[in-house]
Amino acid sequence: MAKIYEATVTAPVNIAVIKYWGKRDSALILPTNSSLSVTLSQDHLSTRTTIRASPEFAADRLWLNGVEEDISASKRLTNCITTARKLRAALEEQTADAPPMSAWGLHVCSENNFPTAAGLAS
Repeated sequence: MAKIYEATVTAPVNIAVIKYWGKRDSALILPTNSSLSVTLSQDHLSTRTTIRASPEFAADRLWLNGVEEDISASKRLTNCITTARKLRAALEEQTADAPPMSAWGLHVCSENNFPTAAGLAS
């Protein structure tokens, strides 16, 4: 069995008090104007995401709150994974002993301890 590489991060909930309207650059997701938001303590509301990479993973997969989702349905997520792979490939070119994770499948598991579509960002 091949080694599985894993990383886990958490992110707090962010509530927009004054939300921006529109984007001046859709590709970079830059807002037209500024916004004001509040970040809450992770002791109460947060998202925990674990990503695993392995040469044995045949495809990229995503689970959100225990339910598998279709990664291809999200252009934003697909772009994020593509960009991460490019950055990883650049690192692999510079570091001879780096495992070739840019070519491996990814399994992403993300869990919120708040309702996912509640209008809260993490």
